[in-house]
Amino acid sequence: MKKLLTFFFLLSIFHIGNAQTSECLVLLDSLKGEYEGACEKGKANGEGKAFGTHFYEGTFKNGYPDGMGKYTWKNGNQFTGKFKKGLKEGKGELKAIVNGKDTAISGYWKKDIYKGEYENPFEIIDITTKVGRVEVNKINKRGNKITTQVEDLQGNYRMTNITVIAGSFYTKSSNLMNNKEITIFEGIVFPFRAIFYFGEHKVEVEIFEEGEWDIKIPLNK
Repeated sequence: MKKLLTFFFLLSIFHIGNAQTSECLVLLDSLKGEYEGACEKGKANGEGKAFGTHFYEGTFKNGYPDGMGKYTWKNGNQFTGKFKKGLKEGKGELKAIVNGKDTAISGYWKKDIYKGEYENPFEIIDITTKVGRVEVNKINKRGNKITTQVEDLQGNYRMTNITVIAGSFYTKSSNLMNNKEITIFEGIVFPFRAIFYFGEHKVEVEIFEEGEWDIKIPLNK
């Protein structure tokens, strides 16, 4: 309720002090109404404020929220972060009232859809020269397991060691299949960062999100 009252207070100030530029268009339907701010070629462009069904203050481009800004819904919910052509895009924080309680979600959005706490769910940090293109794939959103598949056409290398830099694992088991070694790590605590060694070669990977992951590591290819 406090957020809602603050929202309408801000709107009243906006209405009183607003020098409306009728020739300057805001193209997002929910913000069409009144606009105050920078304008270029008849469209909101630069820093400004727009009030329609909802309220936005921040950067505009070609009539749309684009860049950093704050979007406030009429019910008091609020998103602060990056926009692209009127959609949430990139890092931001959404504050909302859910079941009467204040909640906040921080992370990354893509085309208005929340993608998670991290911009990328994993990072390949380092590989040595005889390691080919490492593939990291999430095969299940739930779980705490990582499977590595090491393919070596010459049959010279297997996983010889692992150094865990962040997180942990509970159990490890390996199986050989022709020129492929499959190692399963279970009971992973994420974020998990480790260096996998294959003799003098290594791969360093960090995985931020929990789930079941598959890492394909080709050698001598």
